[in-house]
Amino acid sequence: MVGDRRMRVRRRLRRTRRINVIVVLVAIVVVAGAGYGLFTWLGRPTGLAALPNPAVVAPGGFQTQAGADKTITVGLEIRNTSTVEIVVAAARIVPPPGLKLVTLTLATPGEGNKGFALDGVLPQSSGIALGTEGPARNGIIAARFEVDCEHLPAVGAPTGEQIFVTVQLGAEQRVDELTPPVVNGTPWLTATARRTCLNPVTTASPAPPLPPMPASTPSA
Repeated sequence: MVGDRRMRVRRRLRRTRRINVIVVLVAIVVVAGAGYGLFTWLGRPTGLAALPNPAVVAPGGFQTQAGADKTITVGLEIRNTSTVEIVVAAARIVPPPGLKLVTLTLATPGEGNKGFALDGVLPQSSGIALGTEGPARNGIIAARFEVDCEHLPAVGAPTGEQIFVTVQLGAEQRVDELTPPVVNGTPWLTATARRTCLNPVTTASPAPPLPPMPASTPSA
């Protein structure tokens, strides 16, 4: 009977040791998981680095207006794709050959800009805030160019058109490149300028809007 009691004690000790090993292994796993989670959380991107790149896109919508002084004026829709409010502090457009920038501005599509007239004096450029929902996430880049029809790119030739916006979040800024929209395979500014050269406005009176252009889509 003494021997039986000793055997029972040994079995209890073995069970206790197995339980202790399991507890230690579980504790190690929990600590390792917590450490990895903390490491991941501390190393996560923050600020502008956490936003998609680009955080602002040109979804394809734009308006055009021809002037009697060999100019075209364009209004390009831009959109915030991030989940936080950002500021577009500045914009820059690289036009194709034959177009010379006269002025460029940023505007929001609020009640005061509904329909966005392009035949008058463009407002002073300043940064605009883009929200995350509905019309508040949209903005407008408006620009006026002088057109030299003789120096426009030939059909099928590269145009070199580029659009850049300076995105600001807090004190951080970065420059995102937007994809210019295209019309029937031709980048938007070249398409607008070519159509203006084919149908020039010859009077000094305010020019009516150009006929609607074919549906535009972001270029590939």
